[in-house]
Amino acid sequence: MNDAGKLKEVIQVATDSATFYTRALEKVEDPHVRRVLTDMGQHKRDLIVSLRQTLHIDDATVDPDGTFSGAMRRAYADLLAMISSDDDKVYVGQLEEMEDKLLANLREAIEETQDPRIVAILQSHLPRIAACHNEMRTLKASLSA
Repeated sequence: MNDAGKLKEVIQVATDSATFYTRALEKVEDPHVRRVLTDMGQHKRDLIVSLRQTLHIDDATVDPDGTFSGAMRRAYADLLAMISSDDDKVYVGQLEEMEDKLLANLREAIEETQDPRIVAILQSHLPRIAACHNEMRTLKASLSA
């Protein structure tokens, strides 16, 4: 995949993630979980805006609804929440998996991208995305305890 294709993929996965955070906010009740989800969703939207602006990728080249797999993950989480007694735990668990996917996708893009300028931009986002991943993993563990 070329550099532009790889970047569009990162944006698509971040879009999936941002959309999922927004959706989960409609379902969770715990104030702490809501605060974390709000912050995480904003970080994903910031990443999307930054990559689009810096790399000159317009809205027309990336589906604003995300990917099919992202839609399926949201539907799966909704289904799990319907049969679970703890919506917060279900959504946090699924969002943590989404963080795994975004982090892996970003790392892959850094490894596979040829343009050093683009690699530097992607690397500048890596610490924040890794921190988000770790925060969601910690939140998931605290809800499972």
